[in-house]
Amino acid sequence: MAKDFFHGFASITSENQLYLERLRISRLLEKAAKNQVVTVVAGAGFGKTRAVYSFVRKYNARTAWIQCSEQDNNGKQFWRNFTSAVSIISRETAKKLEALEFPATDEQFEHYLELRKKDLIPNEKYIFVYDDFQLITEKTVLSFLEKTIFNSFPNITSILISRSEPCFEATEQSAKKLPARITVEELLFSQNEMVSYFMLQNIRTAPQTASAIYHDTEGWAFAIHLAALALKNSPGAAYVPQALRLNIFQLIESEIMPGLSAELQHFLVKLSLVKNATPELLWEIGKDISVIKEMKKVDSFIRFDNRLNSYRMNLLFMNYLQERQKELSEEEKKDVWVKTALWCAANNQKMEAIINYEKAGDYNGVIRILHTLPLMLPNNMARFILDVLDRAPKTIYQNYLETIVIRNRTLISLGLFEKSWEETHEILPRLKALTDSPEKHKILMACYMNLGFIGLIQASYTNQFDFIDYFRQAAIESRLADIVVKAPGNVAILSSYVCRIIAPAPAEKIEKYITALGETIPYSVEALGGCQAGLHELALGEFDFFRGLFSAAEKHLLSGFAKAREMQQYEIENRCLFYLLRIYLSRGSSKDIENVLSQLNEELKEPYYLNRYYYHDIVTGWFHVQTGRNDQLALWLKSDYEKSGLNSKTRGLEKLVKAKYFFSEKRYPAALALIESREDVEPLLFGDIEMKVLEAVCRYRYQDREGAFNILAEAYQLAAPAGLFMPFAELGKDMRTLTEAVRKSIAAGSNIEGLSPLWLEEPRRNAADYAKKLFRYNGQERTGNTEERFLSAREKEVLTGLSQGLTREEIAGAASISPNTVKSVVSSIYNKLGALNQADAVRLAAEKGILS
Repeated sequence: MAKDFFHGFASITSENQLYLERLRISRLLEKAAKNQVVTVVAGAGFGKTRAVYSFVRKYNARTAWIQCSEQDNNGKQFWRNFTSAVSIISRETAKKLEALEFPATDEQFEHYLELRKKDLIPNEKYIFVYDDFQLITEKTVLSFLEKTIFNSFPNITSILISRSEPCFEATEQSAKKLPARITVEELLFSQNEMVSYFMLQNIRTAPQTASAIYHDTEGWAFAIHLAALALKNSPGAAYVPQALRLNIFQLIESEIMPGLSAELQHFLVKLSLVKNATPELLWEIGKDISVIKEMKKVDSFIRFDNRLNSYRMNLLFMNYLQERQKELSEEEKKDVWVKTALWCAANNQKMEAIINYEKAGDYNGVIRILHTLPLMLPNNMARFILDVLDRAPKTIYQNYLETIVIRNRTLISLGLFEKSWEETHEILPRLKALTDSPEKHKILMACYMNLGFIGLIQASYTNQFDFIDYFRQAAIESRLADIVVKAPGNVAILSSYVCRIIAPAPAEKIEKYITALGETIPYSVEALGGCQAGLHELALGEFDFFRGLFSAAEKHLLSGFAKAREMQQYEIENRCLFYLLRIYLSRGSSKDIENVLSQLNEELKEPYYLNRYYYHDIVTGWFHVQTGRNDQLALWLKSDYEKSGLNSKTRGLEKLVKAKYFFSEKRYPAALALIESREDVEPLLFGDIEMKVLEAVCRYRYQDREGAFNILAEAYQLAAPAGLFMPFAELGKDMRTLTEAVRKSIAAGSNIEGLSPLWLEEPRRNAADYAKKLFRYNGQERTGNTEERFLSAREKEVLTGLSQGLTREEIAGAASISPNTVKSVVSSIYNKLGALNQADAVRLAAEKGILS
């Protein structure tokens, strides 16, 4: 490449201006340049031009840089600009092009192509860069560019740098070639890149200072540049966030705001009240198309993505605007918050809706949203709601009586049963004394349902079954209220096991509990629009499964599944499928297993099933670990620290799957630490047995024979009174090996207290039979089609979000997981697909048929 090519680019760099060589971006561009078309799309201030310039100046290619302007919408002016850029590569070719003039017709374009073909050096790589491509709007010029960019010459790559997505009419050539894309996400600086940029400016920062600045700038090139200028203005001074922001605010005030109209500035201050704004919400707040159009002047600070369909404001710019919120009247603020809350509520962003209603002081709106939440809430959501209610004026309980019910239901979700019980009984006399009305009976119904659920949960410890009376009274009140409760307000939330029994527990005790549970179901179904439908059958099926009575269990579970599906009881439906999956796996029935997996995938389509992703990951995760497909397990279940957003009372199955995964990966200390931790786990019989048998085989693998034998004896003592042997059998060859070792130890004269030698043969035989069927099933699957499970359900969900343009924060919020988990999932997706970036991953997934 001719060295003097770069001497003509004073607009890109200069002798006294330093810029950072971003190797990460250069590598992305190098890979992307293998395509014939590359788009680099982002707003102003993201370092697009510098990134591409840094790449081409070192890349081994003959490069022409076309700096587009509005004047280039004239064909003759564009042709002068174009041929001037070509002259850097070849003056002779440029002269020929000048003689040809702008090829406005098809005939002229054919001449142009022929000339270009003759002058190309076959083994040389050529790059044509079109900077500020968004400025080209004239149809004739765009048509020429489309035809020349999507040409058939394999050694030419066109790089389009644009503030907006280039839009071409689909010619035959362009329709066949999808461009490689570099987006805002790739252009954002990493913290290391930011520190390197500061070092180029002779700015030294402590690690904690760099982290704080990076948090403020969010990796935006222009904001980092402003931060560097602010630091240069106060060299040697200790980092003070307020001082840094003040310097940046002054730069914004002096350099950015004078170019904006007073109307736009006022509108932007309003917008700083909102976290994210869609065009619809933007219009509701602004009501002025000219102001919204003028927002393009600040696109360095407010990022808009057509696919995302939302504006996100840079943190520093938002902080500056928040300082000016005092310019707004209280009526203006309330108007913005209410409009935002209405939009959030309409788009199923309930927590954001509550936040905005609370800011507006609109507690009627808060209560409306709270009415749509499920019966049992995740701990973090329950704590958030309780905090909102505690901050509210005390008159809220007089003005909105249903707030009492919501508060007590929230206390139940947090495990504060006694407090909820006391507060509900305190308010009952006052409620009963109210004038007769449907609203009175509706609230009484909800209070009695709360008391019924508390009694049902506590029965495991109290052995009292009077909760049936509360459910019966709730049904009576619902008839008087004449209401129909729909999903998600009627959706029952399950604990880890339906049979909430604590050892010691002979079969009669479990049967008594299930019978009492069955008596409550007709009342809860009537009172809350189908609540707990199918739960009795699920309890019967669960008990029969653990006893190995598969035919009876299958019958109950299929019946429970049908009832739950009819009444939208999603978690009951999911749990029925879980036990059916375990039954079919124990039989080695591939067809039935595939049918259950298909049903589990269908559940992901239910918008009112709020915990669908967690339970899908948990149930399919158990299956993947059990069948040796650990690579398909959701990443959060593989993590030592990541937890679901489920209520703490429901995390037993989650911990079981994690422990099984650690065990299967031979991470025995991690598995044992998790098993021995009682955090988030209720001491329920079935769960204790499952954890203890897993602990026994884990200790045996970990060379702790004595510990393994003793824990196996404890598991036996828990399981024997009710004949629960299935957890032993599901450990297959590991249980067979352990029981054989115990048998030999006893035969050699050892005495293992609490373990019956006669019993050992049954779990050994059952475990061996299970291992054979599992081996046969896996053999069938290896010869079958496994493409559907190439990505886990969580990975598919995140990939779908990426394909729809959602940010990682928005995906995290929608799926109730942390942004770090989303980051890990995205990394896994890239690795599995061999993708370059987000756009590449979406394209590859579409080609593989993973995304519908």
